[in-house]
Amino acid sequence: MSTINWNKIANEAASQTDSEFNTQITSLTNLNITEVDTFIQESNISNANALKVLKIIGNATDNNNSKATAISTIENGVNFLVKLASKIV
Repeated sequence: MSTINWNKIANEAASQTDSEFNTQITSLTNLNITEVDTFIQESNISNANALKVLKIIGNATDNNNSKATAISTIENGVNFLVKLASKIV
């Protein structure tokens, strides 16, 4: 499995529309565009903060407690994570 370059995605997200951002997230997950759009809207998170959460989740070197602490400092980060988890559980 190839490594996801979160910094590159974050830089690209700054110039993307919400639709383009959601399409990119869809390509990284097994979710469809409607599901991505819905849980981003429901969690009330910005694209930039959604990327921060995904970057933290993807960091294999951090333990779960470190990830939880980091995500809790991002505005709407926990809500976004809960919505994301509800789509896969």
